[in-house]
Amino acid sequence: MKSRGGSEIIAVPLGRANAYLVAGGQQVVLVDSGTKGNAQRIVQTLANRNFSPRHIRLIIVTHTHYDHCGSLKALRDLSGAPALVHENEAVRLMEGYGGFPKGTSLLTALISGLGRTLGKRMGGYEAVSPDILVKDRFGLEDYGLDGYVLATPGHTAGSVSVILENKHAIVGDTLFNVFNKSLFPPFADDPVELLRSWKKLYETGCESFYPGHGKRFHRDRLKKDLEARMK
Repeated sequence: MKSRGGSEIIAVPLGRANAYLVAGGQQVVLVDSGTKGNAQRIVQTLANRNFSPRHIRLIIVTHTHYDHCGSLKALRDLSGAPALVHENEAVRLMEGYGGFPKGTSLLTALISGLGRTLGKRMGGYEAVSPDILVKDRFGLEDYGLDGYVLATPGHTAGSVSVILENKHAIVGDTLFNVFNKSLFPPFADDPVELLRSWKKLYETGCESFYPGHGKRFHRDRLKKDLEARMK
């Protein structure tokens, strides 16, 4: 999708999760990288837009679960771009294991427990030493974009979102557009903190939201879910 300010958001569905390429002129920012083995699909999407991996100026990790940074090492090696992560998840990225968040229902609590039992055998990936650590907010002007990285904890302690022109938000697993009746993630370490992040995202004024799972949706849907959960 082309934004009014000139940047383009390109969704890259990767099976288990989405990655996003944000192009501003001849510079590209990559948000997440899917599971291990997804690097080539992202490279092909770049090629379809007449870009190469070397056009990637920055790789943003919304959080350190295996389905969002499994191909990070391969793509950083191909592009030479620095990897950015929230300071609360830097150690996990360096360990190559982001853990498994708590389930938000009985079923997902059982799934989470199984994931924790399997540990790195299921959720591990190639470790990466991050280049840029963020705390609350990080501007993207130096990377050709009118936007910033915003801390949105709840799914994990170090989850972040990417705000573009105060119109579009790439939100990782802070919002989950897979279920018809709810945007609430099936897994979250801190559901109370997660709702605070929902409110923070709504207050940015963004109109469109791009989740790590599922398709883009409008702010009206976030407003409806937020109001229902804040009652």
